[in-house]
Amino acid sequence: MIKILIAIALLCGAVFLGPRLADSQGFVHIATEGYIVETSLTTAIVIAFVSFIILHILVNLITKTLKLPTTTGKWCRSRKVKKQHRLQSEAFLAYEEGDYERVLNLLRKQGERKNLPMICLLLGAKSAFKAGKNEECSAFLDLAEQSPESDHVACNLLRAKLNLKIHNTEAALELLEKVKASSGNEAAVKKILFKSYKKDQNYQGIKELLPKLQKLNILTAEEVVLWTQKCVAHEVQDLNDPDAINTLIGKLSRHERNNCIIMAPLVAKLVSVGDNARAGKMTLNLLRKSDGNEEVLLNSIAKWPSTAPGVLDELLAKLPAKAAGEGADSEKVINVPLLKAAANLELKEGKLNEAKTHLSQALSVEKSRDLYLLAAELNKLLSHYDEASKFLALALRDQELELNS
Repeated sequence: MIKILIAIALLCGAVFLGPRLADSQGFVHIATEGYIVETSLTTAIVIAFVSFIILHILVNLITKTLKLPTTTGKWCRSRKVKKQHRLQSEAFLAYEEGDYERVLNLLRKQGERKNLPMICLLLGAKSAFKAGKNEECSAFLDLAEQSPESDHVACNLLRAKLNLKIHNTEAALELLEKVKASSGNEAAVKKILFKSYKKDQNYQGIKELLPKLQKLNILTAEEVVLWTQKCVAHEVQDLNDPDAINTLIGKLSRHERNNCIIMAPLVAKLVSVGDNARAGKMTLNLLRKSDGNEEVLLNSIAKWPSTAPGVLDELLAKLPAKAAGEGADSEKVINVPLLKAAANLELKEGKLNEAKTHLSQALSVEKSRDLYLLAAELNKLLSHYDEASKFLALALRDQELELNS
């Protein structure tokens, strides 16, 4: 709009001054060193205006020419930056796709490793770790830790994983100690700590960590129960004093003491050390307050070296409802673990005919190593040595198959 107003003003000025200049254009006289230049004022103004335009064009041309190397440099740098951004984007995409070798190749194309940004150094370290290149992973981490933008928490966590991978759990735990104070990384720290304890078979450490692992959704409630069972089974295996075993049981929560999975190895240990009375009471309590994991306890009872007061009667009381069946549907309702547990206790109490009946029912549904061993024991007690040898051979065959699978 301003340009239009200026053009209109110049046009009005030309209309006003044009007739006057046409009649009297003025006179310009320039004399210098013997030269005299005479012209009209209008011509002098036109010459001055044209000279200014030519001079302006020449100055701009010279300036552009002088700036050409700088402009070319900027263009080259801009092209290089765009290429690096493209390579970085491809590297991140390749990492998400699990193509870790390609990630490392794309990072190499970006120039010297020391000039890579912090995020690319961490990406390179993670990719090298995933690709099994431990030395390259360590080299990336060294550069990442020296970077002004270094994220020491991320570096320590990844280096802890690296140490754990090469079975240096002590170094991994030391690195985890450095990042414990950062609550924002608690889940990552606990996850690596859990792996470290598993690698070291530190069951005491795992047991103390389990509540936090469940709270952080690293382990489900079912997984926590299974790991609790592994921890108490490991802890109880070297105990031979009934009081020490009961002290261990007393440290469990009420919920844990009513869980068949957790209690099965503890009750079995009480039986093995001769505290059958307390083992019987605990087993009866578990059977009567079934939590849905009764099968684990029954499989444990099937391996007891001796019986416990009242347990066999409780099992037999469950048999009519659990094991009875007619015709084609009989296999669907036969509870093999229950039959197996009852048969074992009957063997230990010398009730061989009852044990034979229950073992026959179980073997009609399932063929397993545990049943073969019980059948071998039963036939040995009945002095049927050929049958005992046959079932023992079947048990050994199944054991070899399990080891080879």
